[in-house]
Amino acid sequence: MLSMAFLKVERKSSGTYLRILESYRNDKGLPTSRVLYSLGKVEDYTPEQLRSIGIKLFELGGGEVKTLLEGDLRELGRFNYGYQQIFGKALEHYGLNDIFRRIKKNSKLEFDLGNSILLMLLERLQEPCSKRSNFLKQQEYLNLPPVSLHHLYRSLDKLADHNLLIQQQIFHTGRDLFNQKLDIVFYDVTTFYFESEVEKEGELRQMGFGKDGKIGNTQILFGMMIDANKNPIGYRIFKGDSFEGHTFEKALDDLKNQFNIDKVIVVADRGMLSKNNIALTIENGYEYILGERLKSLPKGIKGPLLTLSNYKHEWIYKDNEGEQISIRYTTIKHEGKTIIATYSQSRAKKDRMDREKKLATAQKMIANPSLLKKKPARFFLQSTGPETYILDKEKVKQAELYDGFLAISTNNENLSIAEVLEQYKQLYKIEHSFRSLKSHLETRPMFHWTDKRIEGHICLCYMAFALLNFTLQKVNATKPVLTEGSLRKTLDQMQVSLLQHNDEKVYIRSAQSTNEVTLQKAMGVQPLQPLVREDRLIM
Repeated sequence: MLSMAFLKVERKSSGTYLRILESYRNDKGLPTSRVLYSLGKVEDYTPEQLRSIGIKLFELGGGEVKTLLEGDLRELGRFNYGYQQIFGKALEHYGLNDIFRRIKKNSKLEFDLGNSILLMLLERLQEPCSKRSNFLKQQEYLNLPPVSLHHLYRSLDKLADHNLLIQQQIFHTGRDLFNQKLDIVFYDVTTFYFESEVEKEGELRQMGFGKDGKIGNTQILFGMMIDANKNPIGYRIFKGDSFEGHTFEKALDDLKNQFNIDKVIVVADRGMLSKNNIALTIENGYEYILGERLKSLPKGIKGPLLTLSNYKHEWIYKDNEGEQISIRYTTIKHEGKTIIATYSQSRAKKDRMDREKKLATAQKMIANPSLLKKKPARFFLQSTGPETYILDKEKVKQAELYDGFLAISTNNENLSIAEVLEQYKQLYKIEHSFRSLKSHLETRPMFHWTDKRIEGHICLCYMAFALLNFTLQKVNATKPVLTEGSLRKTLDQMQVSLLQHNDEKVYIRSAQSTNEVTLQKAMGVQPLQPLVREDRLIM
């Protein structure tokens, strides 16, 4: 029996009622109807609510909202609302708006600090650019309060002054939000370079060994701590010529004094390994899993670790693509710690290829010594006179002995060897975090020259990273949905057009994608109405 639903308006003395009815033919073939759903009294709805219901039904029927707008119609502007809706919610979760209000009040600022920082954060997350470009592009966002250019720069100074307060707020809120036990802390450092060769004694910008492969650029050293879920714990900035191992003491100090963390296992790469750093870790009551310098170990320890016949144990894990990887390992006790040495054929192959690239570069440098500015030993070269070099074959031979080997050390007695290896493998997460800061958020190259502006810029990028990581965790909580790139693409598509319709201005929203709906649901925000008068828009 064919049935069809329709809307019926019933006027009674108590009011006008809306009901959805279904018409059909009964068993005798006679037409009749029954109530599917009652929408209640018309008087209980505002005109906008009724209009929204009608538009939604129209859309579900395959109609386009713009066909509802008849008469004189022209577009006045097009704006993005996705970035401020989603990341504004993340900012709210971390309680950072309250922090900005406190800073504004205590500093007696005449401008709204929160609005200035919000604009810079949205731009950093959407399309990183200069602060001047931030100022010029602010009208691309929906109903964002106007901000002056000099207020953007002054806001950076305030971020520099209060960066520790902001770090603590993000850390403590993050722990509460995810209700996690903080038992692993990953620490590493990277470098951010400047488009400048100018150094000034005592300032942050200095020449140093750059992890970006930039030669001749000044830089800063950036150390960051994260937990097992990539939630940021804190960061420090150091002069560009600082040795990365010397930053570890500051990281331990922050864990103890700034973030009040008493018991954790600190995981870091071999650049942090030194007797002093290990002693400091133990003194602070922490355990450690650190990359071990295999080449620096005593011969009596190194010999057994370079003998493949000793590698009688196997550790099997899955890589990020789900492929099963097999690693052989052996262990040895030394100076109160357990050294776990691993061997991998694929790593041995990579080590050989990396060395062959260096040897190829070395040959070019021998032919043209002016290409080699410093540290010829890095390319297996030995100096024989002013700007003359030969290949050090003995060093090449020694390097071959270590192909495929990697060692770590730990003072933890509770974790199994497989668990220790797994935790060390998780260091890739902080490398991914640095990649997000450098690539997606474009923290470098930097164009600020004073220490305070540099510190403010880094604090801004750190906040942007926290918001980005939080959002991705929320939307990917049960299964992978969005990457950094697809998140940005989804937010870019969340737009509204402001239309002049006869004597009235209305907003018309872009069609929602599946990812947009999923993202809004995960973040707990309501979608904008597809059509709404300008004076009734609620973000």
